[in-house]
Amino acid sequence: MNNLLFKFCIAGLILIFNSFGIHIPTKISSDVATVYFDSKYEVEINTNIIYGYGLSHDSFNFENPRQVPLKLDIYNPRNNFFNRPVMVLIHGGGFRNGSKEKLPFVEMSTFFASRGWVVFTINYRLMKDFGSVPNDWSQYINKIRTDKKKNQKKAAYPAIRDAKAAMRWIVANQERYGINTNYITVGGGSAGAVSALGVGLSDNEDYKNELTIEQDPTLLSTNPKINFNVKTILDFWGSKGSVDGINELYQKQLYNRNNPSLFIAHGTKDQIVSYKNAEDLRDIYEQTGAPYVLHPLEGKGHGPWRYNDLEGNSLGDLALKFIVKQQRLIVK
Repeated sequence: MNNLLFKFCIAGLILIFNSFGIHIPTKISSDVATVYFDSKYEVEINTNIIYGYGLSHDSFNFENPRQVPLKLDIYNPRNNFFNRPVMVLIHGGGFRNGSKEKLPFVEMSTFFASRGWVVFTINYRLMKDFGSVPNDWSQYINKIRTDKKKNQKKAAYPAIRDAKAAMRWIVANQERYGINTNYITVGGGSAGAVSALGVGLSDNEDYKNELTIEQDPTLLSTNPKINFNVKTILDFWGSKGSVDGINELYQKQLYNRNNPSLFIAHGTKDQIVSYKNAEDLRDIYEQTGAPYVLHPLEGKGHGPWRYNDLEGNSLGDLALKFIVKQQRLIVK
């Protein structure tokens, strides 16, 4: 009883301090995290927190670059302070446009935060920002014939670099936000799913250095010495190009039975990112023996965020059930 009263008092103090914008470090529990099938918590949103910096050029790798801030939003379940699982959601837009403020991401983030996750949504450098691209990556991309695809694939590198920088920032601040980094889920839609797969399946050193520290001082702002381990990937109508590029360029084999569990949802009539991309990922996971599920969204095109299956399950419901099973979370 005394122990329960002590925890209640600590939680009350944290609530008071948080109301004044003061975050109190908390001990990260090794216990299994607890989440809820139904909405449990009110959600507080903290916006535009800087998680690092990156270089922006007038064109790819042009001289005289500028440093630009990289920002994220945090969806925080109120009155839940300890041992909280992590979710990172990455917006789509073909690496040309999009933002963390788009309504589908606000809705999905609120869905999971209200059920116990601390959700981080990130912005990253887009094609118009002309982020730095390593020379070997540029040479690899230049084999592609169309300029549109070349620029898109060049933009993917700094975008995934930024997403991985956000992951390291989250791990570096785990005590501040009372999160349990043993339970990390990363997901996204379209280009965001491409990034999520790159984040979750690549090695820690991949997509880290665009240039040397001497050429790019922003690298020091991205917590480069911190590592992280993704448990589950949510792939909403994405593709595996970010992983295939690393495999081909650096002669790696990133697909194996120890890969994070993978949730795939893809419209069977998608005209932007072909449904075959989902089937290809399914086949790879079948071959390796890593856990996955594929939800064919019958008759749907690209980006059906408000999909419901025949039993009334939303994409959020389906993803939640998969995460709970794969990460063995306590669910109430």
